[in-house]
Amino acid sequence: MKKEILKFPISVLLRNFVFLSFSISLLIAQEYTLVWSDEFDEDGKPNPAYWSFENGFVRNHELQWYQDDNAYCKDGVLIIEGRRENKPNPLYVKVSNTDWRRSRSFIEYTSSSLKTAGKKEFLYGRFEIRARIPLESGSWPAIWTLGTTMEWPSCGEIDIMEYYRISNEPHLLANVAWGTDERYKAEWRTRAVPFRHFLEKNSNWGKEFHVWRLDWEENSIKLYLDDELLNEVSLNETVNGAWGNYTHPFKQPHYLLLNLALGANGGEPDVSAFPMKYEIDYVRVYQKKEQVVRPGRLWLDDRGEHINAHGGGVLYHEGNYYWFGEHKSENSNAAQVGINCYSSNDLVNWKYEGVALPVSDDPKSEITKGCVMERPKVIYNEKTGKFVMWFHLELKEQGYKAARSVLAVSDNVTGPYTFMRSERINKGFYPFDMPEDIRKLQFDPEKYSTWWTPSWYKAVENGLFLKRDLEEGQMARDMTLFVDDDGKSYHIYASEENLTLHIAELTEDYTGHTGKYIRVAPGGHNEAPTIFKRKGIYWMITSGCTGWEPNAARMFSAPSIWGPWKQHSNPCRGEKSEITFGGQGTFVQQVYGKKDAYVFMGDMWRPKFPIDGRYMWLPVKFEKDIPYLEWMDEWDLDFL
Repeated sequence: MKKEILKFPISVLLRNFVFLSFSISLLIAQEYTLVWSDEFDEDGKPNPAYWSFENGFVRNHELQWYQDDNAYCKDGVLIIEGRRENKPNPLYVKVSNTDWRRSRSFIEYTSSSLKTAGKKEFLYGRFEIRARIPLESGSWPAIWTLGTTMEWPSCGEIDIMEYYRISNEPHLLANVAWGTDERYKAEWRTRAVPFRHFLEKNSNWGKEFHVWRLDWEENSIKLYLDDELLNEVSLNETVNGAWGNYTHPFKQPHYLLLNLALGANGGEPDVSAFPMKYEIDYVRVYQKKEQVVRPGRLWLDDRGEHINAHGGGVLYHEGNYYWFGEHKSENSNAAQVGINCYSSNDLVNWKYEGVALPVSDDPKSEITKGCVMERPKVIYNEKTGKFVMWFHLELKEQGYKAARSVLAVSDNVTGPYTFMRSERINKGFYPFDMPEDIRKLQFDPEKYSTWWTPSWYKAVENGLFLKRDLEEGQMARDMTLFVDDDGKSYHIYASEENLTLHIAELTEDYTGHTGKYIRVAPGGHNEAPTIFKRKGIYWMITSGCTGWEPNAARMFSAPSIWGPWKQHSNPCRGEKSEITFGGQGTFVQQVYGKKDAYVFMGDMWRPKFPIDGRYMWLPVKFEKDIPYLEWMDEWDLDFL
């Protein structure tokens, strides 16, 4: 069977009417880009890079035993074959058993169920599947998706196609389901169309291939058959109940399933219809290429997955931007994967490059799985040709007391990066501008055990915690890196129990500290430093320290990296400016090729569901050469 993915100009499309999906493909040509497909062109087993199989008796008291033998590709079509068989059930338990999977002594029917879980998962897009389904009694073919997190139904289910009997009459169904307050109880939005509706329009319907389509956007799900809208569901209503922690199952990646069930809703099998064939011509997934940045919205990479690069920073190198950030999991802010890398040439559309620095499987490693890896930044050293990464590290199961900095190095921008060491910063060094009389002060820790008193503040200003950590080295938590016009680089970090910022000079190769550093706003309780330079003035935007909760941004400026640093008012303006629009800064990136263009990068944290954290990238605006930030629902590079 000859198949074509339509990528032609509209004039060509008009001359070559292909299949019944012309209007669909026309939309694709105008709006969508093909991101993945399986055309099933190679005879034999389905591609294992895309598909895995369910096995055994799986769900719904169906009659079939799922096995991979019943699925194969032939002549450009995937065939899922339902068969009558008679073989022992390996799960059978002779004694009375309430588990239906174990109470059947024999397997009487077999079939296949394929899924893309862990291989091809997508968030939003157009899913197009061309198939010919078996209509005989007993058949229950389906095309559907499940979310990658949580158990059913809180994971979310989209039934692009189901065919089965209701009151013994065949129906085609298009459904959406999600979780409620009760375990295993779903809330459904179902559309069941009697099959006669389609036969009345085309008496040969059952002999032909048809196109099922899912259009899944951030606010809606639409399900079509041959361009006819069967069901539309607003995602404003599809929030899980208490059992699903009130999460949104359709704002996470889903994987596809193709299966042929037998019996149960399909009815009593017609034994004369076997072997029963369910034929799939192709599966195609399209997604829209973004033209704008939408702060606070899900931001999809080239795979259709929400970008996972939190607390990140960007490196511009040889015409491309590289975004490095923390991989967040569903249930923990601890590192389970490592530091991810993405690339882009326009700051809008990002390609996943992989894990630049993975966590270690060695439990003795400082970066073992379960440690905390935060705010990675990468800079390039032109003299050595090395890419140098620094980030904040907390050791596994030790809370936030380690406050160490990690160095990792690579020969390639996307990695892999090699872990070199972790350390406290500037052991034995005082800030170079700290007066001698202040250096000589001695503090009795017991006297200052009560925080936030006037005398305690004065002690902090005079180096209470700096002196405590002098021999071990200074704490470094939230951090960024900055390379100045002369090639010198600096490590800026929250130190002294997050009470004081430090700006520390790095060595010529960027892999160590020279011992030269200053303190900024001692006792000011700043974190999340970001820095940029414009017209000879250094600007730093920070936040207060309120855990995962957002607070008002702070801003400082200086004529030199070494100060003096002057504090300004909150740079944010407008509604929610008092909480930085719900976000916290991570980096400021200059836009190359544009004059005076800078982007403030921020994260909108979701500590209860970390992987769902959003990004708040906003243009830096200027009024009388003073930077400020305003919320924008969307913006593009032409705005800068």
